[in-house]
Amino acid sequence: MRKLPILFLTAALLLSASGCSEAVPQATQTEAIPSNETLETQNPSAEPATSIPSPSSTSASAESPAPALPKPPIALEEILSYEEPAGLFAGSNYDESRVKAELDKMSKGMADEEIYARLLQLIGENYQQEKGTFDRLEQINYRQALLSIDPADPASAPPTVRKMNIEVLLDASGSMAGKVNGGVKMELAKKSIQDFLASSSQQSNVGLRVFGHKGSGADKDKALSCAQTELVYPLGGYDAARFQNSLQSFGPKGWTGIATALEAARDDLKNVHSEGAETIIYLVTDGIETCGGNPVEVAKSLHEFDLQAVVNVIGFDVDDEAQRQLKAVAEAGGGTYTTVKDKKALEQVFQKYLEELYKENSNWMQKAIDDVWTQYETEEQELIDTRKQMLNKVSAEYDRLQAAVAYMREKDLLEKKQKSKLLTWIDDRWLDLSTYADNRWEDLGNRMDTEWIDASQEVEHRWMENGQLLDSKSGKIALRIPSLRVPKIRVKPLRIKPIRTDF
Repeated sequence: MRKLPILFLTAALLLSASGCSEAVPQATQTEAIPSNETLETQNPSAEPATSIPSPSSTSASAESPAPALPKPPIALEEILSYEEPAGLFAGSNYDESRVKAELDKMSKGMADEEIYARLLQLIGENYQQEKGTFDRLEQINYRQALLSIDPADPASAPPTVRKMNIEVLLDASGSMAGKVNGGVKMELAKKSIQDFLASSSQQSNVGLRVFGHKGSGADKDKALSCAQTELVYPLGGYDAARFQNSLQSFGPKGWTGIATALEAARDDLKNVHSEGAETIIYLVTDGIETCGGNPVEVAKSLHEFDLQAVVNVIGFDVDDEAQRQLKAVAEAGGGTYTTVKDKKALEQVFQKYLEELYKENSNWMQKAIDDVWTQYETEEQELIDTRKQMLNKVSAEYDRLQAAVAYMREKDLLEKKQKSKLLTWIDDRWLDLSTYADNRWEDLGNRMDTEWIDASQEVEHRWMENGQLLDSKSGKIALRIPSLRVPKIRVKPLRIKPIRTDF
């Protein structure tokens, strides 16, 4: 009876020994280097225990090697067109301890290109952003930017170019047949307007509308006269012969419908108005509104809405009541009011307006140059910043790649010849990229300087021509001296590839 427990214990021991013989076999397949995509999915802040598997680690569950790393770029053209993203620990993500942890997982005996590709995948930079900025700055055209707002050269400018539109509203009511010192008011007004528009035509669309030129001053003709206003010279460039013919088509006859004429001017100017255009109305009259309209309200509407026009008023030999109303019209229209009594005063007020257009010519030149100077400074600073950013990236990458190679050699993961080859590639990469950044900065900067200087000089030349033309017609003489501009001095540093004797 005592033998049964012994037999039972013996069987149990045999079964236990049999179970221990089924242990998991050791894996023998070597894992391939993870692709850049695999690296990107890792968390740089994770503990080393969860980092990327090394090439020498084994995996019983892997059915096939991971995709091979992309061929590392060697030549400058390859580096600049390299589409792979920056390395997992590039830039601000750099962590020396984690980089070393990844390097420890690399096996000895890897090919040179494979090691280099792995290093770039870990800490290499991507330079497509800087190259894209350099390429974009290469397309600058300051001349086009400057001349696009030249009101004297619409042929070379876009359709939306800023242009001045001038319309003169001339009172042809019966009272304009009266005489003042120097002649008949109507004839004096015609001559002054003709000289003024002829002098301003180089910068403007000009037009002439008359009112009060139909019917007579009799009550029976009031309705007819007040309703009639005519654009005798449609808005456009000045043509001396056509304008002279337009002046012969009317004389002083009827009533003074100022409000009606202002309303009609609104429609005239709408046809030529464009965004940013300056619109000016010059009203010449010798009396108060006599047709029941409200010229103050119309002038206010023209100035504050619609065209944002400026309404200037010349009161020709008017009484106190008319002066008060006409001054209110000018104020509502955002313009000026001037009273004239004779030929000399009328000529002087139009001379004053001509000088304002002359000043506009100077303002145009300064505005053009100021606007493009701002653009030039902005883009030059972008050029400087891009070069600096690229050189900083190149320098940091260079130091980190050298440190990685030195660490691998220290850990006996590289042969002496491999270290030499890798450092040669790293030196070449640093020199090529640094020289590229310097060359683009120097070449583009010099080109930007030349574009800016040439365009500015061309604008000043046009400004001087326009101003001289105004001078010849206005009798004003001015000294115009172009600015002296010289290119900036850009000296790129001399960069030399390191000489290595000890590997």
